[in-house]
Amino acid sequence: MNQLGLQPQDPNVYFAQLFGMRDNLSFPLGSQGYNVFKYLPYGKVEEVMPYLLRRAAENSAVLGDSVSELDMLKEALYKRTIGR
Repeated sequence: MNQLGLQPQDPNVYFAQLFGMRDNLSFPLGSQGYNVFKYLPYGKVEEVMPYLLRRAAENSAVLGDSVSELDMLKEALYKRTIGR
């Protein structure tokens, strides 16, 4: 971020992600003081699904990323419960 001249709490820069997607990217940004928010589309299913499908089509790596995120979630769950 320093190479781009982005400082934490810059009032002109926000990172936004769809709720439930790639928390492993947004949480570190937030913990370093950057402006991060998650958004959650809501409404009738027939209104929300076209939007979500467009987002999935825009990000062709959605399925591949979900597998790697699932692996990270499993590892975190293991560490928090069994691997103390």
